[in-house]
Amino acid sequence: MKKIVSAFLMLAVFTASAQQPGAPPSIEEKLKRTKEMLGKELKLNPSQINVTTDAFTKFFKQADQLFKGNPPPTNPTQMKQIEALEKERDQKIISILNEQQIKGYKEIVLKMRPPKPGQGKQQGPPPQKQ
Repeated sequence: MKKIVSAFLMLAVFTASAQQPGAPPSIEEKLKRTKEMLGKELKLNPSQINVTTDAFTKFFKQADQLFKGNPPPTNPTQMKQIEALEKERDQKIISILNEQQIKGYKEIVLKMRPPKPGQGKQQGPPPQKQ
């Protein structure tokens, strides 16, 4: 089991290093990461995996189309469109989850969101010595 996990981690590192710096991840890479997070945390059955994969595939494709030629930061119109896509995706997924899975799903979705402008990697002042 440890060998499988180690091999998977090495593959993930090589995949991440093969990307061009600053290039957004592909839909396949986003799906892979999403499936790993959801499957591991929520303990999804095969039917639930299929529904979540379909919902996220549709979401990622529509979001990519929305940003095509106009990368983030998003304007207010795009934000409303993304929120509508997220709502549609979440409703589809939540409809097949139990209460415990829904709670976990909501936490995972918050972790997966990119930081809002001005919130990413902020550094505060250095700690004061006393």
